[in-house]
Amino acid sequence: DLLEPSEAVRSLLISTKFGNRLSLTEADLQNLGEPGNQIKELMRRELLIPEDYDPLSRLIDQYVARPVQNPSLVYRSKAGEWILVRTSMEHMVYSRKRNELPLIMEEVLPSLVADIVLLADGTRTLREIFSTTRGSAANLLEDSEFRSAIDFLTSQKRQLIKFTSQLDDLNDPFAPVNTVPRNLYHSDRWNRALPDDQTGAIIDFHLHGIEEADWEFDLIEPTVNHCFRFPHEALGGLNYGSQFCRSTLRPEVVPLLEQARQLDVLEVGGGTGSFARAFMDQATRIAETGVDRTDINYHILDLSPALMENQKKILSQYLPESRHFQQDATEFDLPDHTFDLIIANEVIADFPIASVERSAENGSADPKGQGWQGDGVHYLDKYDLFVKDAPASFLLNAGAFRFLERAWKHLVPGGTLIVSEYGSERGYPVRSVHLNHDEFSIHFGHLAACATRIGFQCRMLTLKEFLKFDDELLVLNGREEHILCLNHVFKNYGLGLPFAIISKSEFDEKYRGIAEQIGLSGYSFSPLSKKYHFGPNIEDFLVLIMNKPQ
Repeated sequence: DLLEPSEAVRSLLISTKFGNRLSLTEADLQNLGEPGNQIKELMRRELLIPEDYDPLSRLIDQYVARPVQNPSLVYRSKAGEWILVRTSMEHMVYSRKRNELPLIMEEVLPSLVADIVLLADGTRTLREIFSTTRGSAANLLEDSEFRSAIDFLTSQKRQLIKFTSQLDDLNDPFAPVNTVPRNLYHSDRWNRALPDDQTGAIIDFHLHGIEEADWEFDLIEPTVNHCFRFPHEALGGLNYGSQFCRSTLRPEVVPLLEQARQLDVLEVGGGTGSFARAFMDQATRIAETGVDRTDINYHILDLSPALMENQKKILSQYLPESRHFQQDATEFDLPDHTFDLIIANEVIADFPIASVERSAENGSADPKGQGWQGDGVHYLDKYDLFVKDAPASFLLNAGAFRFLERAWKHLVPGGTLIVSEYGSERGYPVRSVHLNHDEFSIHFGHLAACATRIGFQCRMLTLKEFLKFDDELLVLNGREEHILCLNHVFKNYGLGLPFAIISKSEFDEKYRGIAEQIGLSGYSFSPLSKKYHFGPNIEDFLVLIMNKPQ
């Protein structure tokens, strides 16, 4: 649930946070109108409580656990002290400015605090922890030292322990016992173009807003490819680009494989270049072990100078300069170039959108565009888009439509276009608000309709199906802050985790020895399907395979 208090109620909450008492009668709340109703809701949820109410009394028999979403760690120092490694749980900053990492700090834990946090594994109630640490004869509610320890652990800036009566919730990373409510802030959003020039802003960002490839994909917008850029159990021991190659270079996906000895391939939006490198390496292995050798003639098209620089660097032994093209993918034009295969992996969400809204003169939802207005109306008729389920106003992936048109013109007869991106078959585009630039989810139903109208034969799969992901594999819980906290500890031992999805077996092999040596706690693992890992959720991604008839 999301509560958005009014400005008056926010001021009240800040006042009570600093210890000021608030006295309100039922009549007062009634007279306040909507702010009064908001205060009542805060009281109902026990976010505001009476002065004489002891909240600890109702938690005594609840289980105590360390929330999975809190990246804090505890380890024993060489001096024998228990050290807390944490970052502030008061706020979360999205799209940080260059080199603006969250502050990782250390605190020496008092003995009682350390005992409580180490016992808070979800198997004991608060009463049981109190009995273990203070003795069965003591009174929990009257033990000021114990209460101070609980206050320390539950403070907003730490949120090291939480309480639950539902043991099943412990295995759900998004259950209340595992969440850490925080204020959310946006640090660095690209807005140099004119406010009403959405297309210009997107182009401007990719030309000037990406300063360094690794920073962009480690900490701003990690892609699935970036998360699996190293060989991974979830992909049968291959990395993302290699498995993508294996899933692609099959006659049922690329029919020209049955007759061509060379495939001209264009990747649109090359990221860091790791996908291309992995794809080409795997294609070489397939060619060397196959009966009929098919060579890959690879090309990359990108708009970002920073990303192109990185691509050229890591692909210097793979591609000559002449196979790198800098163009806007929605308008790309490569005279004298046609391709057997075009791949757009995790890029079309960056393309511009168009808006449509119900006309004031005509409220009907005619799929031919009658009754609608906006800069996207002509797409409704052009591609026969289904909009009977549309809300009063919605977005269209106009840039993606234009890209399909350009791809069709650059494919040879019998050629294949593969697009992978986050979205759904029927969901209308939604803006991603946490990034430093605009991105929009893909309406794959509309994308397929557009492709069909252009002339493609289409097949839609989930990314999980296409790449045969093992999503029951145990992986490290957490986002970038979890990795930063772990690296804060492991750097003292010459170790470091990459910003990637780490399997439990890989963690055990590389890091568990040190973790056990120092008594490290606070990290955990869940199946990939639980969706609480570094990077985006695999289940949010679809793949559209489009074949141009011969």
